[in-house]
Amino acid sequence: MRSILAIFGLALTLTGCAKTIEKKAEDAVLEAMTTGQWYVVEFRENGNDITTSFSPYSFQFYRDGSISALSTAPAVNGIWFGDPNARTITTNFRSATEPISKMNAVWAIKDNSWDYVKAETTVDNNFRFLYLKKK
Repeated sequence: MRSILAIFGLALTLTGCAKTIEKKAEDAVLEAMTTGQWYVVEFRENGNDITTSFSPYSFQFYRDGSISALSTAPAVNGIWFGDPNARTITTNFRSATEPISKMNAVWAIKDNSWDYVKAETTVDNNFRFLYLKKK
C-alpha cells in the first residue's frame, strides 16, 4: 500500500514539475516576443521574394495575445499565440489586406534566438518563409 502511495505521490510531483517547466517556456516565449518591435528581413512565397512589401511595417507583439502591424498608416491589429511545445506561432490579422494578410497562419519555427525568428508555413498550397528580426 505504501509503495502505491509513493508512486502516486511521485507521479503528482512529476506532473507538477512538467507544468512548471511548460509555464517557464511560455513565459520565455512571451518575454522574447513582447520585448521590442520586429521587422521582416525576408518573406518568400513559393520562392518569390516579396520582402519589400513589408518594408513600411514593424510588428509589436503584446502579452495579452494581441499584435499590431505598425507603419505611418493606422495600425493593423490582430491576435497571436506562441506554443513552445509545438514550436509554432499563430498570427491572425482578421481585417488585414495584403501584404499583412499573408502573415495569417500557423508558423512552424525552424530557427530562432532572442532577436530573430525563422519560420515556415503552407497556406492554400502556397509555401511561405518568414524571417523576423527584432529592432
